[in-house]
Amino acid sequence: MITDPFDTGPTGVFRTLCRIYPDDTVFRGADGFRSLWGPIFYRGRANGTARLLVIGQDPAQTEAFTRRILSGQAGRRVQGFVEKLGFTKSYLMVNAFLYGIYHQGMALPHLNDPGIQAYRDRWLRAALAPGRIEAVVTFGTPAFHAWQAFTQSPEGAGVDVFQQRALHPTADKEGGPITRQDLLDNWNVALGRLHAQIRDPDEQRPLVPYGDDFTRAELPEIPSRDLPMGLQPWMRSTDFWATLASPPGTERANISVEVP
Repeated sequence: MITDPFDTGPTGVFRTLCRIYPDDTVFRGADGFRSLWGPIFYRGRANGTARLLVIGQDPAQTEAFTRRILSGQAGRRVQGFVEKLGFTKSYLMVNAFLYGIYHQGMALPHLNDPGIQAYRDRWLRAALAPGRIEAVVTFGTPAFHAWQAFTQSPEGAGVDVFQQRALHPTADKEGGPITRQDLLDNWNVALGRLHAQIRDPDEQRPLVPYGDDFTRAELPEIPSRDLPMGLQPWMRSTDFWATLASPPGTERANISVEVP
């Protein structure tokens, strides 16, 4: 019998935010978003108990199936990062964008559109309201700018919590200017600064920096407690099982899934 724990869903104000959210008219679906995949809200503890807040960019094709953000390759890298800080469950991850991005050049200019920012700020305020968040880490430039916009808004006025900026988890994409070593060096700096701020992790662990590449232990599976009931283990421990579909012209809507 399978007895894996699962996420029973958001509670309180988080539940309300999942029930009332902006649609593709706010997100300008024709301007670069995969609105047909629907909104994907969070991963982690959407119940007021989180002590680490993670902000990412947008959900991708894997997340469209798991219905939780940061659950693919980028998510496993981030999971290893937060576990190095001793957080195995007391975190909340949200994205700068509620819907997946189809075309970055068209989508990113809408980062702080009033309707998009207002809804995102409500999530950030809800995460911080219980007063338990010890640190915030932003992965990627849009996430950092989303946090900056929040702290300069009425919703974020008076926020006093340590924030650390880090490179996007897949900033080392093949052919780009950022190498794997650049990414890991950046993350080591971020880890060191965050580690100095953390008072109450789930587990007290010595800080072990990254080397010249990710180890297997640094790419853990996504915990079952973060995902809805019934999702199979291979969805939590395998990368690239969901990809953008072909033929050309269907990428906005279609996803191809390969079961390992």
